[in-house]
Amino acid sequence: MKIKQQRIIPAAVLALPLIYAAFFSATAVLRYRSFSFHDMDLAAINQTFFNAGRGVFIAPEYGTAALLSGHKWFIILPLLPLYLLFPGPPLLLVLQSAALAAGAGAVFLATRKLTGPLLGLALAVAYLLYPALHYVNLFEFHPIAFATPLLLYAFYFLLTKRWGWYLAFILISLSIRQDVAIPVFALGVYALITGRREPEESSWKRWRWGIIPAVAGPTWFYLCESLIPRLAISGPVESQQMVESFFGWLGENPVQIVLTLIARPGYVLRGVFTGPKLTYIWQLFSPVGLLPLLSPSGLVMALISMAEGLLSQRFSHFSIRYQYSSIITPMVFAASALGLRNLLKWRPLRGRGPYLAAAILLVSLFTAWSFGPIPRLGEQFPGWRFSREDAVRQAMVEEIPPASTVSATFEFTPKLSSRPQMFFFYHLYASSRRPDWVGHAEVMQQRADYVLADFNDWLTFYDFYTPGGDQAVNAFLREGKWELAATVNSLALFRRGESFAPGVAEPVPAGEGTFRPAAGFPGLEIGPARARAGEELGFPVLEFSADFRVARAPLDDILLVVRLLNRAAPEQTIQQFLMAPYRVYPPNRWQPGETVRIRANILLPEKPAPGTWDLLLLGLARKQGLRLPPETADAFYRHFDAATALSYLPRIWGIPPDQLLNQYQILYLPAALTVP
Repeated sequence: MKIKQQRIIPAAVLALPLIYAAFFSATAVLRYRSFSFHDMDLAAINQTFFNAGRGVFIAPEYGTAALLSGHKWFIILPLLPLYLLFPGPPLLLVLQSAALAAGAGAVFLATRKLTGPLLGLALAVAYLLYPALHYVNLFEFHPIAFATPLLLYAFYFLLTKRWGWYLAFILISLSIRQDVAIPVFALGVYALITGRREPEESSWKRWRWGIIPAVAGPTWFYLCESLIPRLAISGPVESQQMVESFFGWLGENPVQIVLTLIARPGYVLRGVFTGPKLTYIWQLFSPVGLLPLLSPSGLVMALISMAEGLLSQRFSHFSIRYQYSSIITPMVFAASALGLRNLLKWRPLRGRGPYLAAAILLVSLFTAWSFGPIPRLGEQFPGWRFSREDAVRQAMVEEIPPASTVSATFEFTPKLSSRPQMFFFYHLYASSRRPDWVGHAEVMQQRADYVLADFNDWLTFYDFYTPGGDQAVNAFLREGKWELAATVNSLALFRRGESFAPGVAEPVPAGEGTFRPAAGFPGLEIGPARARAGEELGFPVLEFSADFRVARAPLDDILLVVRLLNRAAPEQTIQQFLMAPYRVYPPNRWQPGETVRIRANILLPEKPAPGTWDLLLLGLARKQGLRLPPETADAFYRHFDAATALSYLPRIWGIPPDQLLNQYQILYLPAALTVP
């Protein structure tokens, strides 16, 4: 049996991390290819690598991500030669998966040192099944993910007293980001606590391996937050704003925060022991069977590492779904290995290693299934396939020259980030509610050559919803004389032109045709509608336009939806919400007496069924007396327009849009399209 273990365990320790790295690398690259990253991190960090490769380390202005302009990612420097060989986000995504997988080796080595190889393998498997690790791997790319394996190896070298490697891994860990100073300090505290059990010739030799990280961590944090930012000239330093935003409930500056922690412990504990933060603690400790609780010194190490999240009022700091757990995971597993060693000292469990290994595996499997992301990936994979609309996105990206400066919504930015300067469209859209983003919008107007937006981008237009966002977008396009270069569905590509020509929605002189009142929509008159088959960027589209005249304003919020129904095959339906017009010039902004033309190119099937398709233009407005659930009624009435409603409400109610249509006034503007 022991001979089999000697063969199987090393093979498993090598094979399982490789399987993990291959699976998560393939998943990440699949998401990258299908425009399925929906935040700013991957793009911003890839641009930091790109600019570092050009020798640009200080950002001269907004839109240029550089090494000294935000988090201090000095880990970029040793990775730069590899990046220059394989530039672009796919390499970063693969490196992240490989690094996180490598942490399993450190868990195995440390646990084997403390307990034996079988339990070392069991805890290494629990690490590879750890929900927080999976969420970090799936959420964009973050250099802080490298802290997980590096700190685990630092802990292992501390256990084995290989001091040169121990100090080297601490130093490399600090190079990742300034807040890695917290777990490095925690490791120093642990070394100081346990140093009493290992007396040496002198006090310095006895305590130095704890003193060095305990001092180096805070010192490095101070350098990153106070001295290094003075070298950057990329606009206002945001550290103070972040302190106020995340830790403002404790004080306005670090000194006040420390005084609050000392003088008002009851107040602090009430802010820490909240429902979401207790859930956070449970989701960090339960996948390892609460083993950290069995090692007081290990628990101290883990809790110090959790301080940033537990003291913050930003929800992402105390959630396992984001990158911030990267500095906590290594301390949780270090404490778990220590707790497992203490557990084996209990007489009834001596010699019960296989049973403990089985229990660890069962607990890790159960928690991974209960609140980890893996069981739900099957539902997401279909959305990560490269679709025909993704092909349109790719064609739009390729329309932009590599050296041009661009502003884009989130899902486009990873593929546009390998350039010196790039802007996030959300800084423009939400600038009216975030004065600190006005500078981004101003430089964007001066520098950008192209704007590429998905006007149904979830994070930009829903999570960052701004009542005046459409006005900011309209003013930006008007003042910059932007012209529509291409549009398909809710996607639109603009480039600088000679005059303002937004294309998707704009006031026009009253055209020919008869306007008639729109039943159920007071103050709105419907004019001619036009539809014909066409082509955009090489894709078959329905070229649609319709004219509206405003008899009186303000109008109700109206969402226009185009539906195509095949007469010969009624089950074949094409439907598109006209999102782009509502982010540029929505109906509730239309002025009395003006005529507004709505235009859109709606992507058709690659081989649309022949015959006659009936085209219906549906106008949707909230019915009088519509009752919404109390928890969403206020947000809906006061903050969400009609375009938002049909995308937002089905998500939170769990009902399809077609059923939601029953809750709206509907007008029909019929037309017909013949497909040969």
